[in-house]
Amino acid sequence: MADISVPWGDEALTISLPENWSIQQTAQSTVWPATDDWKDQMARVLAEPNSGPSLTALLAEAKQGRVSLIVEDTTRHSPLPEILPIILREIDHAGISRDRVEIVFACGMHPAMTPREVVAKLGPELARLRWRCNPWQDERAYEYVGRVGNNKIAIDADVLRSDLRIIISSVSIHMQAGFGGGYKMFLPGCASLDTIRQLHRLGVDSGEQLVGTRAEDNAMRRVIDGGGRLIDQAHGATFAVQYLLDDENLPCFIAAGDVVASQTMLAKQCSVANGVMVESPADIVIANAYPRDFDLWQSFKAVANTGWALREGGVVICLTRCEAAMQGMRVPPWPLSPGMMRKIIRWLGAETFSSLITRLVPRLAGDAAFFVRLATQALYRNPILMVSPILHATGGKFPGIELFADFQDAVALTTKLLGDDPQRVIVFPAGGNTYPVPPEA
Repeated sequence: MADISVPWGDEALTISLPENWSIQQTAQSTVWPATDDWKDQMARVLAEPNSGPSLTALLAEAKQGRVSLIVEDTTRHSPLPEILPIILREIDHAGISRDRVEIVFACGMHPAMTPREVVAKLGPELARLRWRCNPWQDERAYEYVGRVGNNKIAIDADVLRSDLRIIISSVSIHMQAGFGGGYKMFLPGCASLDTIRQLHRLGVDSGEQLVGTRAEDNAMRRVIDGGGRLIDQAHGATFAVQYLLDDENLPCFIAAGDVVASQTMLAKQCSVANGVMVESPADIVIANAYPRDFDLWQSFKAVANTGWALREGGVVICLTRCEAAMQGMRVPPWPLSPGMMRKIIRWLGAETFSSLITRLVPRLAGDAAFFVRLATQALYRNPILMVSPILHATGGKFPGIELFADFQDAVALTTKLLGDDPQRVIVFPAGGNTYPVPPEA
């Protein structure tokens, strides 16, 4: 019986596999550790960016105006208490008073952060600065700047009217946009509900792997970057400070300056570090949601990221701490068992089923509706089993997904679904930031 160990908060979770399950591959990232002088590197790249004007030059132009610091919310792991003082030092040196500086958490439709969460995210000193979250429930807070194709671009009006916007973001894999970071901090991070919903529809019904795809091949990223350029044309300027995080959540690669250029550079580094060659599809994928294991929605990204390493009809088992459980996601009660749900999805087709559900249950909010579409696509291909003691204890659930408190219970159902024949297993210890690369790529 083989044992595997995966990250579990600050500790590790060890699970035992049955005798007939053989580990075909452990899909680990190969990210480089940050060096001890990463803060000095970040300070240097502000003055000598990879492309575009320096932060010093842009701050001089915005000296009499307002500055917005666009940062990640609690679902991401950037060390903001160490990063923000480096940037604020430049702002102070430019003579811009702190009362003209605002921190905006690019929450998109994530629940607004509480003051306690902000202190935990920024530290007590920085939490005294003026801060707020994306007000996605208030349509009056947004300003329309134009369209990219058929997609309406509406951005937080105060962010738009800032004379300088500084994006501070990690770049990691993204199940729909290929890679995160860049103007994604605006769209959907600081966008209106309507814009967010339009973005979430892009590419999700293609039935193709989107995680790890290049910008030119990704419908969502093309709209994000086009919308970001519209925002910069409308008012002010944007400077990006972006980085790739190592296993300790410290910046190991840093790029700054032009938003698209720096994001593209880091996306390439991210693909090398987090894309894992998979020679053949497995019967079972065990995907630990770390480091995207904060809530159900974030945890499901490990399924979307790694399910492409699985043969059709194989089983994906997602392990997640899910410390925030459902995190406010409201799911209507559903009378059908997960097994029956999957039979109906296979019969109707994923797109037809998800469209039917969102019409029958109009109160499904944006993230939940997107979750339905994404989960339906995944369930069409494979049964999904989730192991989360916290979700199980709090009564969290989502239609079609089997939920267990104990890994061995998930093993028992997998054996029932696949039989006692030998099964090939691929393990993703950090499925939240790792994805499979097929041989043809």
